[in-house]
Parts: sequence; C-alpha cells; structure tokens
Amino acid sequence: MVWFSLMYTLFERGNREMNNDYSVYSGLKELNPSETGKRAAIYCRLSKDDDEREGESASIQNQKALLEDYCSNQGWEVTAVYIDDGYTGLNMNRPDLMRMLKAVERRQIDIVLTKDLSRLSRNYVEFGQLTEQFFPKNGIRYIAVNDSVDTAVDGALDMTPFRAVVNQMYSADTSKKVHSSYLTKARNGQFTGCLAPFGYKKSEECKNKLEPDDDTAPIVKLIYDLAKDGRGPNHIRRRLEDLRIPCPAWWNRQKGLRDKTTKFERENPETGRFIWDFTTIKEILENPVYIGSIASQKQVYKFKAGWIRDKKPHEWLVVDNMHEPIVSQEVFELVQEKVKTRKRPDAWGNYSIFAGLLKCGQCGSSMNVRRANQKGKDRIYTCSKYNKFGVAHCSQHRMKYDVLYNLVLEQIRSYAKKALENETDIAGQLMRDTRQDDHNERALVEKAIAEDSSRLATIDKIIGKLYEDMIAERISAENFNALLEKTQSEQGALKNRLEHNKARIADREQERQDTSRWIKLIREYADIQELDAATLNQLIKKILIHEDMDGSIIRQTVEIHFNFKTQADKYKLIRE
Repeated sequence: MVWFSLMYTLFERGNREMNNDYSVYSGLKELNPSETGKRAAIYCRLSKDDDEREGESASIQNQKALLEDYCSNQGWEVTAVYIDDGYTGLNMNRPDLMRMLKAVERRQIDIVLTKDLSRLSRNYVEFGQLTEQFFPKNGIRYIAVNDSVDTAVDGALDMTPFRAVVNQMYSADTSKKVHSSYLTKARNGQFTGCLAPFGYKKSEECKNKLEPDDDTAPIVKLIYDLAKDGRGPNHIRRRLEDLRIPCPAWWNRQKGLRDKTTKFERENPETGRFIWDFTTIKEILENPVYIGSIASQKQVYKFKAGWIRDKKPHEWLVVDNMHEPIVSQEVFELVQEKVKTRKRPDAWGNYSIFAGLLKCGQCGSSMNVRRANQKGKDRIYTCSKYNKFGVAHCSQHRMKYDVLYNLVLEQIRSYAKKALENETDIAGQLMRDTRQDDHNERALVEKAIAEDSSRLATIDKIIGKLYEDMIAERISAENFNALLEKTQSEQGALKNRLEHNKARIADREQERQDTSRWIKLIREYADIQELDAATLNQLIKKILIHEDMDGSIIRQTVEIHFNFKTQADKYKLIRE
C-alpha cells in the first residue's frame, strides 16, 4: 500500500508539472500527412470532486481548448465534442459518453481524444473494456494527450492498467474524504444540498444555512393546510393547478437556480408549469426541514456502485432547530398521521367526511361506506377486509353513518362547552384521565433521577481511583479488571434508568402542553352545527369500531382518539 501511495504521488506530481502542454510527450505519434482529414471526437468530463481538487486546469473549457488545439495541429476534423459536466468517472452512466459510443458503433468517428486517461474512466475494469476491446473492435484510435497514450503506438497501453488502478485509488480516496466532509457537516446540522428545499433559500451569509423564501414559503404553508384538513397529494396538486400556482421547476428557473423543465411543461408550454408532480407534493409533506430540522444521509451509496437504496425516515440523520420553520411541529405531526391513510371515494365518487379516520378495531382495516340496501337511503360503514374476504377473516363491524355522525358531533360540543364554562376543570379532568397518580409519581421520579445522578458521579470517581491504584500497583491487574467490570455494569444500568426517568418527565410535560393545546382548540367548536372533513381531521386522530357477539346481541364500542388527548373516549352501543 505504501508503494501504491508513492506511485500515486509521483503520477499526480508529474501531471501538475506537465501543465497541460501536450508537446512534452514523446510517446505520442508524430504527425503523419496521410492521416489528415481524420474524423476526431473530443470527450471532456468533470465531476464535482475533480473541480474542487484539480481547480481551473481541469475545467471543461480548458480540456476542450487543449484537445481542439491538438487536433488542429494534426490536421484532424473535430466532428463532435462530447461533454459530461458533473458526472463521476466511476461508472458508464454518463449521457454524452453513451452518445459517443453509439457514434463509434455507427462508424462516424475515427479517433477519440481525452485530456488524460481519468477523463475516460476511473474504473479500471470499464477502462480496460473500452481501450482493449470496444475501441479496437470498432477501429478507433484512442489518445490521452497528457498521459502520452496513443493506441497507434506499439506498447502504448502497457502501463495503462497500472494507471487505471491508480486513477481508481484516487477516486476511492476522494470519495472517502468527500463523504467524511459531508457527514461532518450533516452532524452539525449544516445544509449540504445543491438546491435549497422548495420554500427555502440559502442564506447569503452562509450557504449551509437555510432561511424561508418569501415567494415560495406561503405555497408550502398552503400545502400543509390542505393536508391538515385531510386532503391527499392528488387533491392538493389539483388545487394548486386550479389556483395557477407554478411548480418548483418554474420557480427555480425564475430565480436562476436551475434551467430544467418538467414533462408537463414540455407537453404543454402554456399551462404545464401549473401541474405539480405527485411525488413532489409527497416529499414536501414528509420533509422535516419545514419544522426547522435538517435531514440528511437519506440514501445508501457504495463506491463505484452508486445509489443502492433510499433509507427509511427513521434512518435519516436529523438535527433539529437549525433554521426558521415554515410550519409548526403540531401541524407537521398531524399531517404525518393523515398521510399514512389512503382516502378513496365511495361508489358515487364522493369522499366520506370520516375517510382516513375510521378503522376496524379488530383487524385495523379501513371502514368503507355504502348504502344499507339498494332501495334504502341509509348509509353504513363496514370493515373493508370483511367486504373482501368474508367472515373467516373479520366480522362486519357495521356502523350506521347517522349514529356515528351524531355521536362525534355531540362529544365535540360537550368538550367545547366544558372548556368554555370552566377551563380549569376540564384541564384537570383531562390530566386525571391521562395519569391518575400524577401527584406522587413526578416527585418519586425526580427523586430517583437525583439519586441516580449522584451515584453516577460517585462511580466516575471510583473508576478514576481504580486506575490510580492499578498504576501505583496497589491492586493487581486481575482485581482491577474484576472491579472495573462490576462498576461499569452498575454504571450502565444507572444510565439506562436515568434516561428512562428523564423521558418520563419529558413525556409528562408533553402531556401538559397537549392538554393546553387541546383546550385552546376545542373551545373554537362550542357552536358547531355540523361536521365536515376539515373539522374532523383537525380534532380527531382516529376512530376505532369494536364489536363482540353475545348470543344474538352485538355489542359495539366506539373509540374516539382526539388529537392532543392521550386517552381515547369510549362509547358502548348495542347494534340491532
């Protein structure tokens, strides 16, 4: 490995000293008058990592100028210039490289030129396939000007396998350093993307910090408001189109950030900019950046292989409170609950106001709405799994729409009335519902936290004393290891218990905040006359329908899980 590193350094030093002057290479074949008029193709490539580490000398413009000058001196016609700007050399997934190879197969090119071997490829396997198989098979002469490689010269490729390995080592080294740099920034909560997320812009003072964009942040708020009311991505995209709000790609062009058009814009230049992609809406609704967090490391990449898979949200590296939020934590969490459920229209194309909220208490499936019979007008909800697979998989869990509607409406009115009449009493009732023994529990937990913290401080001193005793040879290494193992075991158990108790205190504080938010929210509905989807989605997390058979009697339990309220409200019914 030391030998490879030394050779790698020598190659890099040699390339720098050559300073792009192709005339110093004696290995290139001299001009032959009979070869004038040959059709030459120039290939230039630059990745982001090359740009940062090699500077201006590696730029696309300099590569192109160097190779055009060389072709001019040789009397060759440059029939095409292929450029892959911003693409890695570790794989063949480069649009202009693939275009050039197709031109080679069509016999439209006689000579391919690159500035150096690494421009063609940094993957020694793929490089060998091109230079030793593909180019010779198609009668191509390949020249790497700065590396003094010309396949028209005997033995020109003798050293190229070694050079290709060195180029790949360079890429591997660069990849590790770049990844380490990005990971450090991610852990510090710095934004490392090329484009700021829609609704934000990069700060003028620091490109790694985000701040709300005055033009697009209100659009993000609108998207979240619609989602909070139970609207799905498809409804939201239609609403944005109706309002003639342009998609993110249009905004990026207006701000000079990226010159890219969507397929909708290409199909219809007049109105295509108002059509939003489903995935864009979905990503906006899932991204914690809108509550002030930086989420990164969302994908799994491997050297040479590239993208492997997208990570699950719980695998992301998330750092909170890094910039000004666009939506509140409460709204974001509420939306996450809403997007987990799919809402489908009934047989008449209408969306039920309970869509996405009503679930079977036995199997967890959605409850579908339908007519009780062909002639009747009464609507009922039934378990979707029962509807599909029958009684062997679940029971009907039939619930009349009107019964459920009135039950929920009356409960909302009841809570709102109590909150208006005596806010303190309703708050106390809610707190008692969530934790009956709260009075003594907090004191006991806080006492345990203080005792465990004190004991951990003592253990730290004991461990330090053990090290001192071992160094001073007052105890043997065997006794030291035995005592250290015992002490560290107690230390680990105490730390786990301490974290658990602190979490309990934090949860209790969260419950208090939830109760306050619940009371503030429910007071607004004291005069509510009818229910709609927006109201239900704002107040309710889910509704579960349970049922038990007692001979010929079917006993049902309706569980209403309100937002910001820990314990569900339960109502017993007997179904006819």
